[in-house]
Amino acid sequence: MKLERCYKWVMGFVAVVGIVSAGPRAEGYPKNNLGSIHLKVYNAPGFYTFHTDVSLKKLRQIWLRMNFVAEAYEKRLHAIFGGAVTQKLPFYIFKNAHEYYKDGGMPGSAGVFYYSYEGQWLMAIGGGRLDHQVWHIIQHEGFHQFTFAFIHRFLPAWANEGTAEFFGEGLFTGSSFVTGWIPPYREARIKYEIRHNKFKTIHAMREMSYSKWNDVLMGTNYDEAWSMIYFLAYANHGRYGVPFTEYLRLYRHGFDAETAWDRVFGDNDLAFQRLYVKYWMNLPPNATAELYARVQTQTLTNFLARAVTLKQRFYSAKRFFAAAKDGSLKVYAFPNRLWLPPSLLNHALHESTRVGTWSIDSASHWPKLICLMPDGTKLIGSFQISDGRPDDVRVKVIWDKKNRPPTKGLETVAQ
Repeated sequence: MKLERCYKWVMGFVAVVGIVSAGPRAEGYPKNNLGSIHLKVYNAPGFYTFHTDVSLKKLRQIWLRMNFVAEAYEKRLHAIFGGAVTQKLPFYIFKNAHEYYKDGGMPGSAGVFYYSYEGQWLMAIGGGRLDHQVWHIIQHEGFHQFTFAFIHRFLPAWANEGTAEFFGEGLFTGSSFVTGWIPPYREARIKYEIRHNKFKTIHAMREMSYSKWNDVLMGTNYDEAWSMIYFLAYANHGRYGVPFTEYLRLYRHGFDAETAWDRVFGDNDLAFQRLYVKYWMNLPPNATAELYARVQTQTLTNFLARAVTLKQRFYSAKRFFAAAKDGSLKVYAFPNRLWLPPSLLNHALHESTRVGTWSIDSASHWPKLICLMPDGTKLIGSFQISDGRPDDVRVKVIWDKKNRPPTKGLETVAQ
């Protein structure tokens, strides 16, 4: 399929399915339906109160991941604004689309955040396969909810939606939530959209109101807002991160978005746009391959650590992967608190051959899982066992000096 035909197909899919979000919604909503008896209430530890008809195992999977995600929301927002979320957030998870729409889910969507004079609540369909698309929706909408609970208002539309997309692309390892990944297909799409003038000007994007955003839910708007946030976070070694934080603080303290932007960045959007375009067009293909490999390494190390804790040792990666694939790998059974979703292991196994070749260093007290990437970068997954539990699962990165400069390409942009 040619890239232009593929682009049109993807954009049509985004528009029809509503795979991203509809932005914050304040329409009239029959909230009393959400108290219907088919939903059980779980006041679980952490950030959320769950109202759901999904299975306990599915709920545990969502609870586990979303608490890591919410910690990431809180860390980022606290660094900008101070403060914290002090009340549990209502999260309605439906087993199927019929119940979701019956109880008020936005037509065409699979997840949405609502607020009204009665309160605020997050809704999603979570009874099927929890793949990256579903997690993207939940993590995106979850950011809208968390931001509203945190600062009691919304950021400018482009910043709110772009940052929600940033979290939407986040990845879970079983013991951490990792942001900053650029899916290769999305990187290619961003470059295509820039090259073929699919995006608005930076100035027009910054001025877009929520009413205009929600009037036409274009996938290109989400791509552009997300790519702007990514540029501000990483370009030139993160030099724009502090000014962007100041822009958000000024906006929260009552400045309109245009005045806040001009005070921090000046009124030369053309210069900003030139740097933004250079940044994205100069990114190497699959720019965050190392980060993605690190996520898979940490995920698999989490499972290796649990197997070792359960007295199962491996002296080669071949045997570890064989056990993981044939079901003989020792894991904690649900509902043990050390249980991890089998789908997390299966996805990491599927991706493992794409990111590198694997070995196990069994010379140390606890075995280390090693991934050697094609460019020579070595990722070493390690862990400790404390009080009979896996602990301190981490990944060390060692770059091949011959093939990889210490400065990452995604941090720099030609001036």
